[in-house]
Amino acid sequence: MRRGIISGTFKPGEALAEPALAGRFGVSRAPVREAMIELERAGLVQFEITGRTRVRMLEEKDVVEIVEARIALESMGARLAAVRWTDEDTRWIERSITAQQKAASGVKFSALDIAMHEYIMNRGGNDRLFTLWQFVRWQFEMALTHIHSLQETQAPDLRCFSVTGHRKVLKALVERQPEMAAKVMSRHIKDSIEWYPGKRRGPSRQSRARIALPCKTRGHAVPVNVLNPFSQ
Repeated sequence: MRRGIISGTFKPGEALAEPALAGRFGVSRAPVREAMIELERAGLVQFEITGRTRVRMLEEKDVVEIVEARIALESMGARLAAVRWTDEDTRWIERSITAQQKAASGVKFSALDIAMHEYIMNRGGNDRLFTLWQFVRWQFEMALTHIHSLQETQAPDLRCFSVTGHRKVLKALVERQPEMAAKVMSRHIKDSIEWYPGKRRGPSRQSRARIALPCKTRGHAVPVNVLNPFSQ
């Protein structure tokens, strides 16, 4: 159920009926009810006074709070990871970025995106920080899926925007600059909110200039050199 909500199989605002879900997953209603409680705690569904359960609809306020939480947690995670960074870590991120560029769908891209951020948080080596990050990850993974579900003409620019931000973060990590890694990660996450539906169509001119987005206009991305991520 959680994966279905995050991937968009269950749409925001959609009612979730226990009998139907029990039949769908081939279980009794009891485990479905328990799953609903866990999903509500994770912020993915909401209980209504009428007794219905619906997939949570993320409002602008929710997205802003998610972004603020990510900035606080992941900037510290990047700072700690920079101290522990190895050549093997660099190779892992480079492979991840290559896969991101080849992703066949927005859902696949989102999964690769979150996996990369999870890897960096884990490399920070702070178990308590990682646990806090895991607690809110499902909400911002759902937000990422919404962001990456833009119409096709926006998808290439969005991926280029994300990949370019990831390369900036990688550069700071490879150079083992903790403060720079924290700063770049913070900026990358903050800029991502500008893609959220209802904010604006793509990054502002200032954000585009700051991140040196190597994309052409009208949704056509210029390939980036992942094997040498510092060449541009």
